[in-house]
Amino acid sequence: MSVILVVDDDAPTREALATGLKKLGHEIITAASGSEALEEVRRQTVDLAIIDLKLPDMEGTNLFEALRIIRPEAIAIMISGAATVNDAVTALKKGIYDFITKDFRMHELRKVVSKALETQEILAENQRLRQALQDRSPTGRLIGRSEALLKVIHLVNQIAPVKSTVLLSGESGVGKELVAEAIHFQSPRRDRPFVKLNCGVLTEGLIESELFGHEKGAFTGAIQQRKGRFELADTGTIFLDEISEIPPATQVKLLRVLQEGEFERVGGSQTLKVDVRVIAATNVDLEAAVAEGRFRKDLYYRLNVIHLAIPPLRDRQEDIPLLALHFLDKFCLENKRATMGISPEAMAALKSHYWPGNVRELQNVVERAVALCQGNMIEVADLPDEVRRHSPESGQITIPVGASMEQIERLAITQTLKKTGGDKELTARLLGIGLATLYRRLKDMETQESVPEES
Repeated sequence: MSVILVVDDDAPTREALATGLKKLGHEIITAASGSEALEEVRRQTVDLAIIDLKLPDMEGTNLFEALRIIRPEAIAIMISGAATVNDAVTALKKGIYDFITKDFRMHELRKVVSKALETQEILAENQRLRQALQDRSPTGRLIGRSEALLKVIHLVNQIAPVKSTVLLSGESGVGKELVAEAIHFQSPRRDRPFVKLNCGVLTEGLIESELFGHEKGAFTGAIQQRKGRFELADTGTIFLDEISEIPPATQVKLLRVLQEGEFERVGGSQTLKVDVRVIAATNVDLEAAVAEGRFRKDLYYRLNVIHLAIPPLRDRQEDIPLLALHFLDKFCLENKRATMGISPEAMAALKSHYWPGNVRELQNVVERAVALCQGNMIEVADLPDEVRRHSPESGQITIPVGASMEQIERLAITQTLKKTGGDKELTARLLGIGLATLYRRLKDMETQESVPEES
């Protein structure tokens, strides 16, 4: 049973709303002003508020904003006797669930309220997941609670205190840089530099200068001395991403740094010594690269002192809701949007997608959904085609006994269209009919619906 708060300064309207909504079986409380409503919210947990736009002591939208501070997962329906389109648009932008006029019919309002309470339950579950995000361990941005990720976090905690070189492997987008950060910030070097370099984006001529620095005049354009990443990371940690892309000549010099902790700048003769912990990462099979002669065997062994494999997102399904909500909150904040939720259908689609781009792809999908979503709930329709196509089917359609074949066909088409988020091509494929046949059936259904019933 949910708690519904009715706020209206007009007593007959207030009582009519309370009486009509009691039939839904929920607890109804009433208030005649904004301040009275806030007292009720502080006194007990409110799930849904029905608020008059114009209250004697404040605007209804201001009451809603105060309500969301006290009860973040609560939602509201705004009612008004003389609202403009601008009033409705403003209210919806602030995160109001729906906006209705006071000439409503009670049975229609009950439908809106029932649907709103379903949404509220989703928001409440999303809030519980957000709390789990806040309660996560000191490993910081490693978000999740799957067994696969917990094993990674356990290993991070084990290896962080030592100086040994670490090799991280995993597909692109799994979060290897975040794991490297977690190792550094859990280590005794946490207050020292953490320097990153993506070896895959540098040309062969530049990578050596980036790693070891150069002297003035070492090459065209070297107008002054420049420290390399190893010098900058002295006493701290260096993270070398896409380590497999380092050219053979530079591999030799990197091996020397790992073994002796020393090197010379490009164009220089002075030997420099550093104390740096190296964390390297790769999304390719380095053993295969060694076998093919593209990567030095001795360097591979020197890097592979501690090997940590980061699992792909498809092996961490339990982590998807937490990650999705983390990104949802991030992009709502960046875009100055009210707190949003993710519907069960949309979350099921996210969990069933293969995620070839891993966490990075999930982040992009959620950012897109926030930009496209018109309400306060991410739905399947807000997701890109490649994710919606993997939306799990409910698998069942209830057909009444005695239904005609025409009714069965209509039900199969409408339910499958709903499940695919309106994707007609996928619907036709799932139903085993041609796309042209589906369009013809839909046109026939539309024609039948437009024919008025005989009196």
